[in-house]
Amino acid sequence: MSPLWRDEIAIYLGPRKLALVRRARGLKPRVVAATELAVSAGTFGDIGPVLARLADVLIEPTWHGAAARAVVADHSWARYGIVPWPATRLDAKGRLTHARFVLGDTYGEAVADWAVSLADTPPGHSYVACAMPATLRSALEDTLAPARLALVSLQPQLIVAFNAWRHRLPADDTWFVRVDDGSLSAVHLSNGAWDRVHMARLSPDWSAELERLQAFARLTAAAGAPGRMFVDAPAWMRRGAGAIAGLEWLEEGAGDGAKAHELALLQRMSS
Repeated sequence: MSPLWRDEIAIYLGPRKLALVRRARGLKPRVVAATELAVSAGTFGDIGPVLARLADVLIEPTWHGAAARAVVADHSWARYGIVPWPATRLDAKGRLTHARFVLGDTYGEAVADWAVSLADTPPGHSYVACAMPATLRSALEDTLAPARLALVSLQPQLIVAFNAWRHRLPADDTWFVRVDDGSLSAVHLSNGAWDRVHMARLSPDWSAELERLQAFARLTAAAGAPGRMFVDAPAWMRRGAGAIAGLEWLEEGAGDGAKAHELALLQRMSS
């Protein structure tokens, strides 16, 4: 079968949640299977439990023989840095070294041995660096191999969600916020590019973190009122935070929560 016509499986890996969507390719691509499962033994930072749960699911022939695109939760397995364009000309290796320095300055030794990727950026502009555990890709590939799944993409949740909603976001002075049941990731846009990233673990009173982010936006606004803040969150969170003024919710349809949030993200990604 031609790679252009091969089915794709989108996989979401979170510390406490796993979701899969299979999309049949062809003249009329369509979703043919979807599931979301809890990872009862999952903990933040440990990829083992969710990969073990994935291995159990992949025993089913429904998920065999396809290209796999994986999305991983941000707070557990991704760190971001905004890297200023260097004053002196650097080759690709030098830019990577510079990015590692910026990430290390922010996160310390915790990311020293992580794999770092750089976003494509026009010359003269700051660029986004993303670090992920170096062993994550190989561990995932080993889990996928028995089901004849070829890993063609591995991305953190914030980047996938941002790309899915980018058409709805103004290019300047805008916050895009992604919230799930355990963490918050936010990026600020200026002239169409990322210039700030904020990440936080959420307490049971998770709405307080949104209010803190709003206060931060007011303090860091260049002049006048802070920019708009768009929030991508599950329907039950949207209902619970209805009293917070100044938020613009990114909703699918009526936003009734009938479709699980991670499944909706995977389906937008694969459409």
